[in-house]
Amino acid sequence: MTRVVYHPSRVSSAIAVLAAAASVAALAKVPEQYTAVGISLGGVLVLALGVAVYRWGYRFLGLPIALVGVAVSFAGFGVGVVQLGSYEASFTLRGELLGLLGVPFVALGVVPVHRRLARRLVSLGFVFLVLGVVFTGAVNGTGTDPIPLLAGMVAAIVAWDAGEQAINVGRQLGRSARTWPAELSHSGGTAAFGGISVGAGLVLFDVDVTGLPLESLLLLLGAAVVLMIALYK
Repeated sequence: MTRVVYHPSRVSSAIAVLAAAASVAALAKVPEQYTAVGISLGGVLVLALGVAVYRWGYRFLGLPIALVGVAVSFAGFGVGVVQLGSYEASFTLRGELLGLLGVPFVALGVVPVHRRLARRLVSLGFVFLVLGVVFTGAVNGTGTDPIPLLAGMVAAIVAWDAGEQAINVGRQLGRSARTWPAELSHSGGTAAFGGISVGAGLVLFDVDVTGLPLESLLLLLGAAVVLMIALYK
């Protein structure tokens, strides 16, 4: 008897990867950072192509393509760091690129490279995205514009939520089921709720209800989100 393996749904997988890239792009200050994001996304596309070729039965061709895709996706981080110039002049920018490591990990989770590790890889990617946002706020301090930081955090949450949804839908219904309307609705609802949260966060920040600086609020939010992921598992 042939065992049926259900892979993560394509729509939510794509949303997860794009949201992860958006989380990093929201923090970008120089063109080199956008270039790094583009390289990472290009590597994800090559990875997806390699996995597709592998599943079509051309394993000796698909595996090398997938490995190249993984290498290029992670290389986006290195390229971004190198392009930013001297260490002293770009320390904070390099730290912001830490979130770029989340893009390939989310992609590895929703491809997936290993069915049992899918959720863990998505969660690991999410942690890197959160660290990128928190690092940016913590290092840049009170002079940081809160909107990109909050937008980056919301995009990270959407990436994690979409990745989890892709895995759940794939395992329960399979890719052949017509689930894209529900998937889009779910991710849209998450993004809308995140947008409302951003608005509330801006109000609290402006009126200084908590009395805490922005970097402290981000650290608390990042810790709470990571704890949520740990408890979810």
